[in-house]
Amino acid sequence: MEKPANIKNIIIRSPNWVGDVVMATPAFRCIRENFPDAKITLVLKSYVQRLIEDTPWFDEFLLLDKKDQASQRAHAISIIERIRSGKYDMGFLFPNSFSSACMFWFGGVKRRIGYRRDARSWLLTDGIRRLSENGRFLPTYMGDYYLRLCTEVGCEVKSKDLELFVSDAAECRADEIGKKYHLNNGHPFILLNPGAAYGSSKCWTAEGFAGTADLIKSQLECTIAVVGAPHEAQLATDIEQAAKSRVINLAHEVVSLDVLKALIKRCSLLITVDSGPRHIAVAFQRPVVTLMGPNDPRYTYTPAEIGEVIHANVDCLACHLKICPNDHRCMTQIQPEMVARSCLELLK
Repeated sequence: MEKPANIKNIIIRSPNWVGDVVMATPAFRCIRENFPDAKITLVLKSYVQRLIEDTPWFDEFLLLDKKDQASQRAHAISIIERIRSGKYDMGFLFPNSFSSACMFWFGGVKRRIGYRRDARSWLLTDGIRRLSENGRFLPTYMGDYYLRLCTEVGCEVKSKDLELFVSDAAECRADEIGKKYHLNNGHPFILLNPGAAYGSSKCWTAEGFAGTADLIKSQLECTIAVVGAPHEAQLATDIEQAAKSRVINLAHEVVSLDVLKALIKRCSLLITVDSGPRHIAVAFQRPVVTLMGPNDPRYTYTPAEIGEVIHANVDCLACHLKICPNDHRCMTQIQPEMVARSCLELLK
C-alpha cells in the first residue's frame, strides 16, 4: 500500500501499560519519520507521560486522567470535543479496545487505523486482521504488533529498536539518589524490580529476591538496590529485611518514571519480573534477567534484549491470569540459585 499524502494532523492513542508504551516506541518513531511535517498528538494515560514526554516525536499530549464515576462522562465528552476541534486526518489506535475506537469515531478522525478486535471493525476505516495460526490468534512480539499498524498504511520502517530519552532534570534527581546512597562507588550496580502492576501472578517472593542478592554478593563485590512504586514499598521492605547482606531500599525515595529511566540506564544489571522496567532496560541496552510466569513470552521477546528469561518447568505456564487460583508454582518454583547464576554470567 502507498503511504497517504497531504497528512497534516495525526493523532495516536497510546497503549496503557508501561511496558507496552516502551514496545510502541519504534512505531511512534516510524510515524514521525514518515510524516515529518505533520502535527502529531499523543493521547495517553497521565501515569505514563513521564515515560515518554522527553521523546522528539510528538507536538502535543492529550491526557486521559482517571475520573470518578460522576465526572467520567463529562471528561470523555471533553476529550472527544478536543479531538474534533483538531480536525485530524489520520489516527492510529494502539489499544484494541472498543472505547478507543469510539473516541476517534466520535472525534471525527478521518482515517482510523487499528486491529479488528473487540467488535469495533465498523468504527475503523483501516481494519487490520491479527495474525493467526490454526484458527487461533498467533502470539506476536508487541513491538512488531504495533509496527504493523504503520506498515499496513505504507509507512517505511527504518529501525525496530526500542528508544527512550532521559531529561536533564531526571538525571539530576538520579545523581542526588546516587550520592545519598553511594551508588556510584565503582562497583557493579544491580537493581531489583519486584513489582508488577498487571497483578500478583507476575510477582516473585521477597525471599527469592533476598536470596538472590545474598548469593550474588557472596561472589561479587557490588551494590544492590530495590526499587518500586509507592504501593510496592512493603514488598521492597520485606526484601531489604529478608536479605542477610545489605540491600538498599529506594522505595523510601520518590522515584517517578522519568527518574526510574535514569536509574535503569545507569545500572549494570536489572533483575525483574515481567513488567515495564524490563523493557526500559532493553531500550537502554542494559542487561536484564527476567522472571517469567503467567504470560506467554512470545509477546515480549525481542532478539535485541541482552539477558535471560527464567521460568519454571510447570504445565500451567502462560495462563495469563492476573491472580493465580492455585499455588503460584510458576513463580515459587524459580530458585534463587538459578537467578544468581544467570546474573553472575551476565556480569562477567
